[in-house]
Amino acid sequence: MSLIEAVTLTCGLIYLVLLQWQERAGRSWYFSLSLLAAAWLVVADVTLWFALGLVVAALALLSRTRLLPLLGQLDGQSLRAWTRHLLLLSWGLVTVQYGLYIWQLGQGTPPWLVRPDVVDGFLPIAGGLGLRAWLSQGIMDPHHPAATVTVLVLSLSALLLGRVFCAWFCPLGLAGEWLHRLRSRLLPGEWTPPRWLDLILRGQKFLVLGFLLFIALLAVPDTALPGYFASPYHQAADMKMGAFFFNLTLISGLCLGWVLLLTAAFRQGFCRYLCPYGAWLALLGLLTPLRIRREPARCLRSAGHDCDKCSRACPSRIQVHQLIAVHSLECTSCLSCVAACPKRADALALGTRRRRLMPRWLLGLLCLLLLILPLLAYGVLGFWVSQTPLEVRGHLLQILPQLSH
Repeated sequence: MSLIEAVTLTCGLIYLVLLQWQERAGRSWYFSLSLLAAAWLVVADVTLWFALGLVVAALALLSRTRLLPLLGQLDGQSLRAWTRHLLLLSWGLVTVQYGLYIWQLGQGTPPWLVRPDVVDGFLPIAGGLGLRAWLSQGIMDPHHPAATVTVLVLSLSALLLGRVFCAWFCPLGLAGEWLHRLRSRLLPGEWTPPRWLDLILRGQKFLVLGFLLFIALLAVPDTALPGYFASPYHQAADMKMGAFFFNLTLISGLCLGWVLLLTAAFRQGFCRYLCPYGAWLALLGLLTPLRIRREPARCLRSAGHDCDKCSRACPSRIQVHQLIAVHSLECTSCLSCVAACPKRADALALGTRRRRLMPRWLLGLLCLLLLILPLLAYGVLGFWVSQTPLEVRGHLLQILPQLSH
């Protein structure tokens, strides 16, 4: 595991400890802390211990300089902004590290940086095939195990929390927002396609998802899965994915141009119109009881006010002020509507029919599912780091243009 990955996973663990400390109440606090400590002692290796030291030292420095706000002082939007920017920074460093790794590998010299296996999270087909092989045959994909773990934990998060990953953790969503803001400065105005065009554009991500599901579930027979995992094409899947976008051909250039056009032109263009992961999480999210819910009796509209601030704040253009519970496929639980509501949590909140979920606990659950579970997969099951030998990876990089299905 690379240091950047270890630091990111450690931050999730530290956040859970701080959250428990802030909310500590009797035995539950000691029990939870004991579980976290036991899990860390079982999982941690040298890299994770070093990462823990770095994170603790950074927190101590920030607390002394008063740059680190207390969890209780952060509202939902500030907490989400901190999380997204830190994760985008983490992904940026991972991208640089992976680029240096591939460059040195291509030069024929042993890379002095390890391969960050989290890049396999961008391989949904490998992840889907790996999860299918594991569930149906007990076979582990040795070459892209992080892809399997990523698909599994994202699916679990969607079943339990809905499409929250898109608004709180996804680095591509934040990068897309920055690109859209840049376009808005150069060409002012918020562009909204007509309803018929919006429906057509939204169908793109489900078409891509359907194609990916076809390959992951039907295209490769069960008996052929072990052979496919051993194939050179599968072993080099991450490098093939990178080459598709960085060594542009006419087709890949047109695809990248279309992605950039929709992302820059429309607010949340990539998330709304193109992301197959978002489509998958949205479909699974239909099963969760966790929703943005409006209390009509406490809403200003019940007092005769024509208030629609929640709907105007929604980046997905959902008419929240007309709903009791939001069931839209486009809702990411970003809580922008809650932050815009004049009565805040009194009238609008995220939760089930019986209980509301505070933003800090929503982030805690996300850390548990998307950071701690991969940490356990790495430390307990040894299922995260790719087992592809370095010399094999170097050879595959040299013959990359010749590799095909």
